[in-house]
Amino acid sequence: MLLARARRASSLAVLALVVSSLVAGVLATVLAPAPASASVPAGAAADRFTGTVRLPGCSGALVRWPAALDTDRAVVITNGHCVRQPFLGAREVLVDERRWTRIELLDGIGAVARTVRGVRLDYASMYRTDLAVLSLRETYADLARTGVFPLSLAERGPSRGDRVRIPSGYWTEQRTCTTRGTAYRLHERSWDWWRSIRLPVRDGCSIRGGYSGSPIVSRTTGLVVGIANTAYIGGRRCIDSACEEDRRGRVRTVPHMSYGQQTSWLLGCLDGGRAFDLDTPGCRLARPRR
Repeated sequence: MLLARARRASSLAVLALVVSSLVAGVLATVLAPAPASASVPAGAAADRFTGTVRLPGCSGALVRWPAALDTDRAVVITNGHCVRQPFLGAREVLVDERRWTRIELLDGIGAVARTVRGVRLDYASMYRTDLAVLSLRETYADLARTGVFPLSLAERGPSRGDRVRIPSGYWTEQRTCTTRGTAYRLHERSWDWWRSIRLPVRDGCSIRGGYSGSPIVSRTTGLVVGIANTAYIGGRRCIDSACEEDRRGRVRTVPHMSYGQQTSWLLGCLDGGRAFDLDTPGCRLARPRR
């Protein structure tokens, strides 16, 4: 149930991830230091929406790579299912494409601090993880002058029992819960995601359309540990709602469960900690077929 755009496309209505309902559940729904003034105290109410963004039908996060300079172009991440309608194919990967995406950058209390354009799609895929990376024209220094600061990515995803929050830039509201570990594989229609983060609905993580692309933030460290992308909505197993597969190949649907995807893999695809490059040794993100 890709929570965001699926409901708009009748043929993919169930897929509306966090965009508004990612086709079958998907729509339901940083480490290097930013400038000192950009640090986000974990759990500070006044900074709840710092680093969050609103895109058409989706949410996202402004992030900064570990070795990024103030003069580098700022980066926004969201779900791969948020960048195109119809959705990307099962193994499709987009890299280095010109874009003109309207993005609203929020301040700590959720007000629009600045509206910008994503001018380049550095990466997008719905294979292994549901993720897109957009570059802005503005630099981190440009944004800081208007009170907009990034989040940082954790070096690894959350463990079972970690307390997280999911701030949605689209709705300017937040969900909180305790994670239930990860699913070895998560399937929805033709998509296949690895190590998906379990976010229990009954514990507080009931995400809806528009949550797609929302950062999953550790309430302990303030770092982004994942990105929300889909949720259980009933219906046909593995089609209308995502289903889990374990290491033995056993498949099951888990009612009352939302899911998020891994973002720490991005750090393994940075050349020298600063430039995004799929050819970086150890990069785990899917590459375009040659």
